[in-house]
Amino acid sequence: MGEFWRSNLSDKDMKDLRDDVENAVAAANDVIREILDQSSLKVGHKPGEGPVTEADHAADEILFKKLNSLIEGSQWLSEESKQSTPLIAGRPTWVIDPLDGTREFIRGLPEFGVSVSLFIEDRLSLGVIGLPRYSEEKGSIFSGLLSENNTEFKHDGGLVPKLNDHEDIRNVVVSRHDYEWRRLQYHIPFPTYPCGSAAVKLIHTATGIADVYFSTGPRSVWDVAGGVAVLKAAGGVLLKIDGNELVLSPDQIAIPPYVAGLEGSCRKLLKELNL
Repeated sequence: MGEFWRSNLSDKDMKDLRDDVENAVAAANDVIREILDQSSLKVGHKPGEGPVTEADHAADEILFKKLNSLIEGSQWLSEESKQSTPLIAGRPTWVIDPLDGTREFIRGLPEFGVSVSLFIEDRLSLGVIGLPRYSEEKGSIFSGLLSENNTEFKHDGGLVPKLNDHEDIRNVVVSRHDYEWRRLQYHIPFPTYPCGSAAVKLIHTATGIADVYFSTGPRSVWDVAGGVAVLKAAGGVLLKIDGNELVLSPDQIAIPPYVAGLEGSCRKLLKELNL
């Protein structure tokens, strides 16, 4: 694609790019499923951060190979790759979590995913989430395209209509840490359930499984950017707990507490919690 990123990308350019990213994430899904089927799993530990497995590294490697050459001059920011040079503001930047939900992956829970996002001129423009264990038979791909002229939410290649905004809260999804250790469910006046990966929780809100995803943090930009793009394409929002929009950037790694989902539901939860 050369350095055409310096000018505005056409809708066709972005759609072609999305198709390429979906294919790359599908390949990462496949390699993760292959490792799941092995008789043993190699697990390491990142000091102060938690476990890392051979699946994290294998998915990161295949994503880098397939994505890094799509846009000449693009930058790479991944949880599992060493950042060799500082990011240059405005340049297209891939933000990657090759296996979000590593702890759940190790525990055998199907609450992990591949998260890929692309920022162009510091704006979140594309996100693709892969769920390797969407079912026993196959993985699944969700994507969100956010261009000035076109917004599309797709699931396994098919367009999905946007969610209808409302103020109802049928349920709230939180992290397993918030549920199992902080017992956050006892402080939320709505049915609440746990889920491991931020990417998976964001897909739950984008598809209407959950009305709100409430995160107390800490999170990193690679945990949430891909899923947020999908959620926004589905008609949702990402808000700080003060009610203002939370704008993501590859220059800001740490993500403060937030609510994500349909705007009416998110604001109702914040009001009920008096945050």
